[in-house]
Amino acid sequence: MLKNKNILVGITAGIAGYKICELIRMYKKAGANVRVVLTPNAQHLVSKLTLQTLSNNEVYIENFEINNYKPEHIALTEADIFVIAPATANSIGKIANGICDNLLLSTACAFANPMLIVPAMNTNMWNNPFVQENIKKLKTAGYHILEPADGFLACGTNGVGRMREPEDIFEKTVKILTGRLDGKKILITAGGTKEKIDPVRYISNSSSGKMGIALADNAYSMGADVTLISTFSVDRNYKNIVTPTALEMEKAVKENFAEQDCVIMASAVADYRVKNYSEQKIKKGVNEGKDDELTLKLVKNPDILKEICAERNASNSRSAGVRVKPIIAGFCAESENLIENAKIKIQNKGCDFLIANDISRKDIGFNSDENEVYILDKNLNIKHIEKDTKQNIAKRILEEIFEQV
Repeated sequence: MLKNKNILVGITAGIAGYKICELIRMYKKAGANVRVVLTPNAQHLVSKLTLQTLSNNEVYIENFEINNYKPEHIALTEADIFVIAPATANSIGKIANGICDNLLLSTACAFANPMLIVPAMNTNMWNNPFVQENIKKLKTAGYHILEPADGFLACGTNGVGRMREPEDIFEKTVKILTGRLDGKKILITAGGTKEKIDPVRYISNSSSGKMGIALADNAYSMGADVTLISTFSVDRNYKNIVTPTALEMEKAVKENFAEQDCVIMASAVADYRVKNYSEQKIKKGVNEGKDDELTLKLVKNPDILKEICAERNASNSRSAGVRVKPIIAGFCAESENLIENAKIKIQNKGCDFLIANDISRKDIGFNSDENEVYILDKNLNIKHIEKDTKQNIAKRILEEIFEQV
């Protein structure tokens, strides 16, 4: 299942390094070409000769060894995936902060394809807030993290910190390499629109945009060509178009959606905007007794999801049954009757998928780092994704969408 895949395995100085011998054997048995890079201290825990024998390749430790006129940390990046296991707190911190003081870390800094980091350490080290902050940074940047298990540790204690077993690492590697979106063009919207009242005031909603950003991050890490249309600026390596208002977002989406393989409307577009925008700040206290109330006349905003679905579906009907891109998915935020309302909405909008989430719950949804969703397809089949981080939920959504098409 990994035939002709090039896997780079990085081993840092964790006692669990001996288990990686079995992982390399599994990769080789599945048809992969494996190369191994060690931190200098890791060679005290697992021998270079053993790793060379199992991988049938040279094992790399030192910086500045030249091969085919390329520095090793550049030559080693020519792999489909970089699996670092075990990953110590020290190496995790250095990767998260761009420190390159050994060959493994220099390679990690230069590596552009997917990276899977498998932490292993003492429970107190894993729970250290600085370590957790580094893990969060790596997740945000699109790294795959296979978090440690709860069990007996080498230090003699029980707790979270035990490296996941080689079978788990192998399975995760397969999922990453076979769940790629290379060559796919994906447009994602994020954030709650801000409908201006005057130069200092606006109408908006509670959407943080975290779900949309998680979708864009994961799509990018899976190899897609991502365009994010968001209501705020995002510092990422993919294209970002900033559209604070519904009308601006409508324009950007319509200008870009036809060339996409998939469009995911994760933004919370305001249903209404102010009809008469005031060029000057609306003053209070000017008319005694007459400014205790302010009446705003609102007009309906465009339904961007419904409009692009109609345009796409019209193109489909003209193409004599040949499906026209893009796949279109929307989001549905409900405070009651979640599934019933979601079924009505997907039929009304005409999209291929609708992701429904319950905004009445305080532990998920708006402004939370976690979510729980139901994915409906156009045939009203429902897939439930239980509560998890928005990063993991986003990965599952993308897998579900592209598995069905």
